[in-house]
Amino acid sequence: MIKFWRVAWHEYTRHVLRKRFLLALLSVPLIIGLMIGMVFFVVSLEMSDEPVGYVDASGLLTDPLPPPEVQAPERQISMQPYESAEAAEAALQAGEVQAYFVLPADYLQTGKAQVFYEGKLRESVTGQFFDFLSVNLLRSQPDEVAARLVQGTLVVVRATESGREASDDSWFNVLLPFFAGIIFIIAMSTSSGYLTQAVVEEKENRTMEIVVTSVSPMQLMGGKIIGDIAIGLTQLIIWGIFVVLGILVGSRYVTWLQGVSLPGSMILLAVVVLIPAFVMFSALTAALGATVTEGREAQQVVGIFTMIVWAPYFFIAVLMEHTNSPLALALSFFPLTAPLTLIMRAGFSDIPTWQVALTSIILVLSAIGSLWLAGRAFRLGMLRYGQRLRLAELFRRGG
Repeated sequence: MIKFWRVAWHEYTRHVLRKRFLLALLSVPLIIGLMIGMVFFVVSLEMSDEPVGYVDASGLLTDPLPPPEVQAPERQISMQPYESAEAAEAALQAGEVQAYFVLPADYLQTGKAQVFYEGKLRESVTGQFFDFLSVNLLRSQPDEVAARLVQGTLVVVRATESGREASDDSWFNVLLPFFAGIIFIIAMSTSSGYLTQAVVEEKENRTMEIVVTSVSPMQLMGGKIIGDIAIGLTQLIIWGIFVVLGILVGSRYVTWLQGVSLPGSMILLAVVVLIPAFVMFSALTAALGATVTEGREAQQVVGIFTMIVWAPYFFIAVLMEHTNSPLALALSFFPLTAPLTLIMRAGFSDIPTWQVALTSIILVLSAIGSLWLAGRAFRLGMLRYGQRLRLAELFRRGG
């Protein structure tokens, strides 16, 4: 058992302590951060905090309340009153305001207002002015009523079977399983790629033949697979820390991030499903590495497996509309597509307990079978130096 853990520790440290691993580890949160930064930058270009003027002939904005605060990246616009349309037009021509609104005396009867501007009228200008106008129109109402009316319509969709609710405030919680699935695939593919490359290299330079003189094939392959899983978990934990920190910091500036939550049932589902799936995929890639003679060939075969794992995303529309359809159940019970399918379905509906249990059993059995297959491929592969080992031979020959 000590040798087993030594192999696992060696496999873990030989990859984690390399510069390319650290670069790959930090590249994902860095790229996500850059993408978010670019979005904020592009949005900020469309924003302007130049004042907006208004001419109030209706008397609604006499001694007005201040406009409500806006959320980043939108910029707060100050509202500047003018006695006449001529004065407001002169301010517009002088560049003192970016636009001005005129409320006629019969505004309460007609609900019509005029806006004057030069060039392009930004959406944030009209949005903030009418929020400012709404606050003052509702100033005689209780604060709770005024706040609710200013907030506008809130549509909540409730599933009749599970009672689960979704609204504009919680849309990110629905998409969270998709992001988790993508991160899982990236971590699984990256760490499994390290394992496959290591097995192929040690097979090519015949290092394995020396190592097996002091450790059994099962201990060697098992240790490598455990080390590979530890590499993937390291990536997931560090990326998870970045995500949590991003949500905590972003929630101070972005309203919809304040409603982000990860239910305990989702975490339990991820543990029950993703861990055996990780073991299965790692063992399968190790077995492939033991059957081929070149690293390039192994990467091509692993790429095929990865595409199969990605398959549920190709049927995302079906899974969203029909979470319990025959296709959804088939993808949930097939080992390679089961992890992502269950995670995606859990974002839209409650999955019956028996389905989760059956999928977990299938994945655990698949993981055990993959470990056995990896050990068998390794033993037979050592006898076929320089030659490719066919998968059919793994089940036909003794080891």
